[in-house]
Amino acid sequence: MEVIDEVASTLKMDRDVLAQASIKAFLERELRCIEAEIFEIGARHGVRSIFELDDKLKKGEVREADILDDFQALDYLESRREELLSAMKSLPQ
Repeated sequence: MEVIDEVASTLKMDRDVLAQASIKAFLERELRCIEAEIFEIGARHGVRSIFELDDKLKKGEVREADILDDFQALDYLESRREELLSAMKSLPQ
């Protein structure tokens, strides 16, 4: 017996309902963590997105050497956020 079957049985829930709720909770938690990291990086540089940080770089308001790690992290985090949002859209309502 799989873990999900055992938990569903213990909770007297339908296995599919539990699986769907678990996936939704996981995606929501991941999204909150990603958004918190995006906010932290944005607050550090006074921006809300990778585009705003890129704009500051192009205008010479920040130096590439000073923001490179945050720029790359922000790029990844925003991409990951889009993946999570896309996955959430595929869940049945």
